[in-house]
Amino acid sequence: MIFFENLKHPLIQAVAEVCRSANESVVDTSGHGGVQASLAKLGTPNGLVMCPPERCEAVALNKALKHPEDALALGRDLHNDTMAFLQNCRAVTQAMMTAKAGQVLFVGIDDVAARIVGQPENPMANQLRVSALKSLAKEYGRMGIKYNTVLSQPSKESVEPQIWREKRDALKVYTMRFSPNETTEYAQFCWSLLQGNVPVNGGIICLGKGVMEMAA
Repeated sequence: MIFFENLKHPLIQAVAEVCRSANESVVDTSGHGGVQASLAKLGTPNGLVMCPPERCEAVALNKALKHPEDALALGRDLHNDTMAFLQNCRAVTQAMMTAKAGQVLFVGIDDVAARIVGQPENPMANQLRVSALKSLAKEYGRMGIKYNTVLSQPSKESVEPQIWREKRDALKVYTMRFSPNETTEYAQFCWSLLQGNVPVNGGIICLGKGVMEMAA
């Protein structure tokens, strides 16, 4: 049984579909009152997939620069988002400790690539999630629980073909012959992580062509 924070993002939907095709039970915890309520109702999962943030920090930051009162709202949103993430990680960690096995996987979108093609970027939320999972891996990895991050570039289908053509020169900074990956390719890799087939814990795995990094 694999818990998903929610199934709103197309990449997360693809990961869930790969899990189902492998006869793995998929639970959308948003339909059961959240991760903690799902644990109480359904028991301990083999894995928990945490999803990309739903907002765009770049838009929020621009508003905050123009309207100082919006800066407080941004800070509150970021704090609430972080606390919810940490509380869910704590709850599932406590549940997985008994089985001494499990995987917590954050699936995010590379901020630099997202910026180039005009998709939402969330560098602060991404950095906070990555740091939290690295710390948890150090503390609880010895108990058989894995905590990893996958940051994928926007998939081929998520961006209009014309935009890929328009941004070709910018993307050549990272690889001379840039071609986007398909969603299913990213989803298959995430499934291999959830199976525990990749000997990585506390890892930040960047998927796509060339080397990109989260925006600082």
